[in-house]
Amino acid sequence: MKRTLGRLLVLGVAAGAVYALRNYLESSSASASWGDVQLTLDNGASVEPLSAEAQEFVDIARKVLEIAG
Repeated sequence: MKRTLGRLLVLGVAAGAVYALRNYLESSSASASWGDVQLTLDNGASVEPLSAEAQEFVDIARKVLEIAG
């Protein structure tokens, strides 16, 4: 009985972790659209990347902010 409850507990923890990770990934993958991201280059020129490129820049910036603290 104790062994079964222990396995159910581990299974519940794993399911909860998967659910939390899924929700986190869905909420953080809101796609950037045209005009949401604007890059300013060293020479002062501004560039608006396409949607896929914008999403990549947003993801990189989000990771940098997470690492920075």
